[in-house]
Amino acid sequence: MTLIQIWKENPEQIRAKRVDQIIGFAGDGKLGDNNSAPAEFRNFLARVPGDLIGKYANDCLESAFKDSGLALQDIVNEIASRLGFKVDPGRYRGTKSDIGHDGIWTAPNNHAIVAEVKTTDAYRLPVETVATYRRRLIKAGRISEDQSSILIIVGREDTGELEAQIRGSRYAWDVRLISIDALLRLMKIRQDLDSPSVEARIREVLIYPGVHPGR
Repeated sequence: MTLIQIWKENPEQIRAKRVDQIIGFAGDGKLGDNNSAPAEFRNFLARVPGDLIGKYANDCLESAFKDSGLALQDIVNEIASRLGFKVDPGRYRGTKSDIGHDGIWTAPNNHAIVAEVKTTDAYRLPVETVATYRRRLIKAGRISEDQSSILIIVGREDTGELEAQIRGSRYAWDVRLISIDALLRLMKIRQDLDSPSVEARIREVLIYPGVHPGR
């Protein structure tokens, strides 16, 4: 029985599970670039209500488990989808031949966001690394320089160190910064108001260049 079938037949059983337990029901039960679980897990995320998306994000941040960062990557990409972006998920683990972005979010106006999901700001994030992902995507013709930017999504509200790091770099005008909690609040606003104009405004907030902690 697939994860979606379990959800349809017994949603309360699924609601009581942590996200790591949910992943155990999907495909071969493990997230990986060559595994069967990711497709089933992402399909499941696309069908559940917003409150569960928030719960699963908190599971990843508050009760870290093996591959919790990979699960969080999929959850954040699902939030982007609910904000009206077309999402191209990135690889879980980069390789020399593959560009290591966490996702490309394309807005209806064709502006593309290169997303980087980070569970904590306790370790210094090389902004140059994310900027290199963007340059490689531009060179590959997957995005354009004049209609693309970077969004770093971090799993905590205290983003001061990262803000300073970004402001001190030469990429300050190409990078946005937001906490997962703030991104979840934007998703809830979009859900509650169900307005195309509000959805468009939310996307503008995430696209407009310059550092913004989203608190």
